[in-house]
Amino acid sequence: MNQSIIQKLRDWRNRTAQLEGVDSFRVFPNKTLDDIARLMPTSKDELTAIKGIKEKKFEKYGGEILGILKEFQEKNISQKENISDRDKVYTVSGYLDFLNAAISREIFTIQGEVSSVSIKGQVYFSIKDKEDESLLNCFMWSNVYEMCGVEMVEGVEIIVRGVAEVYKPYGKLTFKVGTVELVGEGALKKAYEKLKAKLEADGLFAPERKKPIPIFPNRIGLITSRDGAVINDFMSNIGRFGYKIIFMDSRVEGMGAIGDLIGAVDYFADKDIDVLVIIRGGGSLESLQAFNNEMLVRKVASLKMPVLCGIGHDKDVPLLSYVADRAVSTPTAVAQNLNKSWEQALEKVNLWEKTIIFRYEESLKDIKYDLNNFSTYLINFYEGIFRKFEIYEQNIKNIVLNFNYILISSKSKLEKNSLDIRNFYESIIKRFDECTKEIRKNISNIEQIIRLEKYKIQSFKESISVGFKNIVLQIEKELNNYEKRIKQSSPERQLKLGYSIVTYNGKIIKSIKQIKKGDILVSKFSDGKINSEVK
Repeated sequence: MNQSIIQKLRDWRNRTAQLEGVDSFRVFPNKTLDDIARLMPTSKDELTAIKGIKEKKFEKYGGEILGILKEFQEKNISQKENISDRDKVYTVSGYLDFLNAAISREIFTIQGEVSSVSIKGQVYFSIKDKEDESLLNCFMWSNVYEMCGVEMVEGVEIIVRGVAEVYKPYGKLTFKVGTVELVGEGALKKAYEKLKAKLEADGLFAPERKKPIPIFPNRIGLITSRDGAVINDFMSNIGRFGYKIIFMDSRVEGMGAIGDLIGAVDYFADKDIDVLVIIRGGGSLESLQAFNNEMLVRKVASLKMPVLCGIGHDKDVPLLSYVADRAVSTPTAVAQNLNKSWEQALEKVNLWEKTIIFRYEESLKDIKYDLNNFSTYLINFYEGIFRKFEIYEQNIKNIVLNFNYILISSKSKLEKNSLDIRNFYESIIKRFDECTKEIRKNISNIEQIIRLEKYKIQSFKESISVGFKNIVLQIEKELNNYEKRIKQSSPERQLKLGYSIVTYNGKIIKSIKQIKKGDILVSKFSDGKINSEVK
């Protein structure tokens, strides 16, 4: 397989993709170009027999491909036969193929006034020079016309970008247009107001269709240019809250911006993200034409995920900002908007932490106070019991002494009068019964007091235990809730998700302005660290 023809085909493919504002593989993937170079088809039938080239593709690109192949073959033959181009005899078709292959290599940007328009599936129009009425016939595919979003009206001045081509059946030179832009602030303003009214009438700007931005966004889709200060401003201001940012590079100004932006929006259409961010710096109405494109605005309106837009502007708000679910004025404001809920949550966690500690300390103070009171109560209680025991003990001693006194008295009486023995005996029995009853009564009173006080002590103990357990359970519950929230934003968790923390001399690096060439940086991952030198 000849590498020279493969390179020619790829160069042509890349120029065409640039002209149309699409990825190169959407024109032809490398595999299809390799098959073309290997088979070297010379006719429509041979070319469409190759996988990936159907009727529509042939209609759009077939003539150019066959022209490139034919030019390559004829050049090789002429080199082998050492025949000069001036002596070579071409067929009309061969010459036109040779001519198309030569002129299609260069992409031109041309300004002129629309003089005639015919839309018949595809778009045919002419542009003329204001000074000498020079005329150029132009052609544009319907999908390209729809994507450009510029209404073709006679008398409007436009800028077109594309390549020249000779249409073989008529031998007519045509300029194949890839992108179109309006010229002049007045024309842009008029087109802007007209499209704005149309989209507003279709309900695309209605507040009720706006989708809420998640309170704690994590997976963020980002569309902007990788060049310039905008992306640096955004990344410098976005917080360290474990965001996963999926970035799509896109031109944000110029004739290729529309295709880039639409392609980027299509890429995110089926992605699992929390919010799509579209940003660019400030500019005039002319520099923001891409963000006033109808196809782009409608695609953004149809997305399932919310869109956060940060496009700077002088006067007129870009239509993309109107259709976005939330729009702010700068890329920095977008970052701050995303950070806001996370920062508020962090403040609440800090406040709750202080509240928990305060409540815990107050609960311990209350428990200590209750325990001190209970201790005093127990001391007083047992001292009271001991005092009662002493009283009852003294009463019993008095009863026994009294009983002894009676016995002694009675004995002396018996000695004096034996006739009173019966009465003496009965009196002894009676007095003994009274003493026994008194002793039992005192013992019963002591038992009753002990049972009552024991019940009070048990009730007090249970109330303290239940109250303390409830306090501990409440504190544990709050701690678990805070622990879950903190773990969601912990650095260790973000490291396991694929992020790393870069430090220099123990300090976390937040911006490239903090480092210089030759510095040794330490990158911490979830499972280890590596050292790297700034080149």
